[in-house]
Amino acid sequence: MTGTVAKAIAEVEQGRRYPVYLLYGDEFLAKEGAKGIIGTLVPPERQSLSVEVVSEDNDLASLPIRLNTLPLFGGVKVVVVYDSKAFLSKFNLQGVAQKSQDAWLAGESERSVRLFLQIVAAAGEGEGFLERAARGEVLDPEWARVLSIERDPEAEAWLREVARTAVADRLAIPEAAGAGLARIYEDSIQRGIPAYASLILTTEVVDERRSLFKRISAAGFVIDCGVRSRRTWDTQMNPEAARAKIREMVSAAGKSIDEEAVASILNRAGSTMRGLVSEMEKLLLYVGARPAIRTADVLEVFRHSREANIFDLTNAVSSRDAGRALLALRSLLTQREPAPLILNVLAGEIRNLIIARSALDRWLDGRLDPAISFETFRVRVLPRLKEPREGDDGSAARLLEMTPFRAYHLLRGASRFSLARLIQGLEAIHETDLTLKTSGHPEALLLEQLLIKICPGG
Repeated sequence: MTGTVAKAIAEVEQGRRYPVYLLYGDEFLAKEGAKGIIGTLVPPERQSLSVEVVSEDNDLASLPIRLNTLPLFGGVKVVVVYDSKAFLSKFNLQGVAQKSQDAWLAGESERSVRLFLQIVAAAGEGEGFLERAARGEVLDPEWARVLSIERDPEAEAWLREVARTAVADRLAIPEAAGAGLARIYEDSIQRGIPAYASLILTTEVVDERRSLFKRISAAGFVIDCGVRSRRTWDTQMNPEAARAKIREMVSAAGKSIDEEAVASILNRAGSTMRGLVSEMEKLLLYVGARPAIRTADVLEVFRHSREANIFDLTNAVSSRDAGRALLALRSLLTQREPAPLILNVLAGEIRNLIIARSALDRWLDGRLDPAISFETFRVRVLPRLKEPREGDDGSAARLLEMTPFRAYHLLRGASRFSLARLIQGLEAIHETDLTLKTSGHPEALLLEQLLIKICPGG
């Protein structure tokens, strides 16, 4: 059975309980969902005696005994394993690497390192790989085999930092991962979980081809807690998942929020639900007793976050506003954001603007009013991108795979540049990258000069 946390809870309330529950995807949502199911299965006053949390690293061998131990005062016995590594395989290491990188970008260092060590274990690597990664000496074939993610300055900085942390703190590589752990769970499910018990597992990434996943899907209840699409270039949360969490928290606080303020949060939310919740808690504290959350409140609270400054930088570049771009750059440098990562962000934005410019020329006759409203764009412009065109280069398809608001933002930005100017901007980024690596010139000065080249006349 597959479904949502709400559906799983509703079925428990109607008298149907499953022997095993698997929640995977966003780490925060999976754990919160597990706690919601536990709270429905076992009353709070009985949880200390009827709910057991098992460490997969230290105590998994006791799982069968724990499942078969009757609860002291009757009712349901629940055994929980958080952050299981049993669903890892060489086929989903890319997803785990991406989540580790997301956690690193969100400042969740401990979680980022934990996920990285899971990758190392599942790939069959040891301390030698950790030491090479810490020194920045991982060769391309090894990178592709172990990590499977695109190699760029941001990914290289992530790998060096998490590997250095693991080496400096002498953290152990997990001894068992993937198939070895999966067999323990499969044996318990195959023998039959007692009628009075339920096993609850959470994990961030699953390989749906694993027999354990298939067995749980057949006998239990599987919940996808993902907040990102499965497209590898998507780095932000699914807007609807983020929007729902924003509305939920605002409503619980007895406040209101307008759509413009919600959009401002979405643009600055980052890629993890935990990060969004943390920022929303700050926002609610900032608003205090006022009944309504305004856009100005969002801009004030979120202005110091990494995601907000990156959004402000890319938004200013798309608007050809050199002044705002320089302000965002200085904020990122104040936060000690590495220059190679800033260059990577700029290169990604320019590449997306090139895609948008190509679609603009082929599907929209090369023109789009930058002042067009989103609603007008959605009704009148977006359908035109779906029309067949001779010489289709795939640019419209790439835009349609993004969220409508992202496509709207990119096309408006592309209308301010010629294709030649965008290509020149990309070349300037590559030249700046080379200068950073081969000269002793100040990073801040080189990046400022680059922005002025990209945004001439801004």
